[in-house]
Amino acid sequence: MATWQFQAIAVIGFLLLPSATAFATQQNETSATTATSGDVIRLREDAPREYVVKKGDTLWDISELYLNDPWHWPELWRLNDDIANPHLIYPGDRLYLSWVNGRPQLSRKQVKTLSPEGLLESKGNPIPTFDRDALSPFISAHHIATAEELAAMPRILGDNRGAPRLNGMAPVYIDGAVELNEKYRVFTPVEQMGPYALLRDVSGVRVTYQHTNTIEGELIKPQREIRRGDVVLPPQPTELPEIIRATSGADVDGYVVGTLDAQEKQGKYNIVVLDKGSSQGVTVGQMFQALRPGVDVFTEKRVPEAANPYKPYDNLSRDWRQTQRLPARATAELLVIKTFPEMSMAIVVESHEWFEVGAYFIPKKLISDQ
Repeated sequence: MATWQFQAIAVIGFLLLPSATAFATQQNETSATTATSGDVIRLREDAPREYVVKKGDTLWDISELYLNDPWHWPELWRLNDDIANPHLIYPGDRLYLSWVNGRPQLSRKQVKTLSPEGLLESKGNPIPTFDRDALSPFISAHHIATAEELAAMPRILGDNRGAPRLNGMAPVYIDGAVELNEKYRVFTPVEQMGPYALLRDVSGVRVTYQHTNTIEGELIKPQREIRRGDVVLPPQPTELPEIIRATSGADVDGYVVGTLDAQEKQGKYNIVVLDKGSSQGVTVGQMFQALRPGVDVFTEKRVPEAANPYKPYDNLSRDWRQTQRLPARATAELLVIKTFPEMSMAIVVESHEWFEVGAYFIPKKLISDQ
């Protein structure tokens, strides 16, 4: 950090606190909070003392300006009782950083714009938690289904040329219950996740004609190739709330079983699939941690030796050698953005290192819920 940044931080500290004694007291209060709550608000060293909300900002963007752990953004507002609804922040609002009882707090001054006639203009819509325009296509373009659900869905039989792959140049034929003149989406299975299939939207289709034993349709703006056996579904609602308030994860654990981008390594802002859903109490906004398990270490020698899980001898020798398992480490923070009965989609909101499908996850406990 440059010298001028240290000086700026010192000046801000002087302006916010009435005396050196008060600063020491505040440090003690913060330390006490750290000792008792475990997972605390950690303010960034370069957090601005004042910020004007811009069009296009999200709550997550602003949280990342102030917090090392952005999912704690509600904590910045919870002590400020004069704000009727702190979750509704608008472009043009001016945010001020201060400290209350040793904890950071944001207060807001709303900017009122007058029209030429002297009437107050509407401020429009509040800023969302995330960029919904960026997330919505990923969510609406994917669906999760059981084998039974998949078997019951209407499906593409092909076209009258018998081609295995369809390009929309000829009508397609559909087997199943669809309504004449209605528009549907065509999904193709892209990944099998245990008993579930991940489906990807590849085209639209409009039902145009009812034959005696089949139904004819016209493909609309194919995005990828369509294959015989692809399924037909009504348009899938995004169901992404305007405001997602992060909460502690349900008391369940499980595994990351799939991804939406087919990449081996996953990191920040990737979307992954969890093997727990609404039937297990998972809801939108819940937080989970992906873990990397600790390795086993043989400790009978002066220099401990890490066990190699790919060596059969090391796996067998755990039974008679002095073995200690090192603690697991959190590698990523996951925020649930869509749920199904037995599975969920989550966005990686923080990633300390890459992780892969198969990663184990546990609930993330937030201080706002404690």
